[in-house]
Amino acid sequence: MITKSQSAAEAPSCTPPDGASCWLCLEEGPDDSGAPLVRDCSCRGHSGFAHLQCLVQYAKSKTKDFAERGELTLSTMFVEKLFERCPNCKQEFQGDLYYEMTKAQLSFVEKEFKGANGWYIGTLTRRIHALDGGKEEDRIEGEEICAKMLSLIDEMKKNGDPQLDAFMLASVYHDIGRFNYDIGTNQRLERAKRYLEISRDVFVSLGGCDSDIAVAIEGNIANVEARLSGSNLPTKKESDLSAQRARYNCMMLRVTGQNDVRTTQVGVHLATALFEACHTLEALRLLEKLAGTSRRVHGSDHRVTADTAFLLKQFQARYVSIGNGLNYQALRYENDGKSCVIQGPVPRNIFEPRNVDDEKTFSVPTANIYFSLGSPVMLHGLKKAAHLNGEIGDVRGHCELTDRCVVHLEGKDLKPVKVKHENLRIVFDVADPKKESS
Repeated sequence: MITKSQSAAEAPSCTPPDGASCWLCLEEGPDDSGAPLVRDCSCRGHSGFAHLQCLVQYAKSKTKDFAERGELTLSTMFVEKLFERCPNCKQEFQGDLYYEMTKAQLSFVEKEFKGANGWYIGTLTRRIHALDGGKEEDRIEGEEICAKMLSLIDEMKKNGDPQLDAFMLASVYHDIGRFNYDIGTNQRLERAKRYLEISRDVFVSLGGCDSDIAVAIEGNIANVEARLSGSNLPTKKESDLSAQRARYNCMMLRVTGQNDVRTTQVGVHLATALFEACHTLEALRLLEKLAGTSRRVHGSDHRVTADTAFLLKQFQARYVSIGNGLNYQALRYENDGKSCVIQGPVPRNIFEPRNVDDEKTFSVPTANIYFSLGSPVMLHGLKKAAHLNGEIGDVRGHCELTDRCVVHLEGKDLKPVKVKHENLRIVFDVADPKKESS
């Protein structure tokens, strides 16, 4: 997952251009309280800018209209998303705007519609999604929300409320588990595991149509167990990958579809899990797809587009070592592939800032470089297995006894192979694997 410190989108500027006005009150510039025009959705150009309080009042007014017409149902509010989604581009608000709108929504519902239990639970859920477990103020609010949700669930059970179905119940337990996981202390992790296990059992009871969700929760449980044991084993990474893949498939096929901003966000999480599990080729292809969709649907200035492009750039870099314990970025091959141009040394964490002025660029014999785990490579020069020449894959391990790399190939039905360093070339361009790889 991209952290806030890693993101390029802290964010792309949403500064209103000259002449921009609030689409609701039509006034230019800040409102009477001095609050500026805001926009964090998929609107472009001069459109979509508004004052926060104008957006809040608009959502309140539309909600009351539904209530007066007798149309204020859980289904209606789920579809309309008046506090969560831009009425113009129909995409969910992001960042601070989403945070403030969910805060306003919860205050409004608790004051005006607390008796609408299903909608109230949904509002509590969306608010807890906006909170940051790393901030004390948000932790305190999150604890209060968890207590409210559990109390409301007990009340609905006692009264036999027909809105309390298994899906709602499982979702509440899942959100409580995820909130405790984000806080991350051992006590909170134990609590997270307990609620996630309850959520998984309820989802499983729903039947096959929700199997992807159950797999995702199972992966979350494995992550909790790994953190509790202090483990960072490949099995943890693979379980996280399985969970993220199931969640992405669920979003794509049944929940939001590929054009929704939330699908892109879940896809970015999947790409990160793929990269961490050394499935770099698949991660890059997924990110390229997500980046293209996000630019087309949300625009190049959208924070999710910027996040995706930022991550793609990081994952496109190729890293090697030359036996001195330091890491370098590989730039290209020279001399018919006999030498490789590298730059560095560079930090081991690809998200750490680099001081390029202190780095040096030089050429080394290709035989002297060692590939990092996850490196996309192409096989070449094989004699006994010549049919594999030209195949590409990811380096997933090193065999020190034989000085070979364990490469998982992309080709269908091809098994992992152990290959000498000299029979591998870095794939710099996934779209054109033969470019600069020979």
